[in-house]
Amino acid sequence: ATTLEAGEWAEKLGCKHVIVWSAFCGYDYSLQSDFQMAWDLLVYSFREICDAFPNLKISLEFKPTDENTRWFIAPSTGAALLITEEVNRENMGLCIDFGHCLMAGENPAQSIALVGSKKKLFAVQLNDGYQRLGAEDGLMFGSVHPAMALEFCLWLRRVNYDGHIYFDTFPRNEDPVKEAEKNIETFKRYWELAGKIENSEELSKIQRNHDALGSLELLRKLRLC
Repeated sequence: ATTLEAGEWAEKLGCKHVIVWSAFCGYDYSLQSDFQMAWDLLVYSFREICDAFPNLKISLEFKPTDENTRWFIAPSTGAALLITEEVNRENMGLCIDFGHCLMAGENPAQSIALVGSKKKLFAVQLNDGYQRLGAEDGLMFGSVHPAMALEFCLWLRRVNYDGHIYFDTFPRNEDPVKEAEKNIETFKRYWELAGKIENSEELSKIQRNHDALGSLELLRKLRLC
């Protein structure tokens, strides 16, 4: 009901997109949840939302674990993508959160490549953090994993992403305006660096040869390693 109300307000305000973070669609204890029933309910609910608002893009923002729900029903990029396939609606897609991918033990850039290849990348949220179960640090983009941040931007370019860029960071002890400015500055810098190497022969050769040392040398040249 809350998400349907959000869709109604989105239409009233002229918005084109609703991002759904299902904070309570999961479980905490063994034997607590019927996984198949919970999965089916999630699929049914998103179908209902998509059908109610066919002119809105509806995105699932998956998160593997949270203080509200230790295990989410769709705890990975692959599982979230499978949800979109089973919902089977054109206006159903995903919002990929950099930090949530890290929490799931994933490389965020690989998630972008996968979801982008299926034309289901509707939004991205940028941040960073340390990888601990149940913890979301919400640190500034590129502050902990600069190489991953660059690769993330590279794959945004490769899949021709043209949606919004959101920053989901938590300036609890920092000036929020300055933190927002730093996030924007960092993203623009990595976006520009990604553009410089995107079609370069050096990167093509590295990836053709699966060259680990070559990739580290390229990062060194870019002053990211």
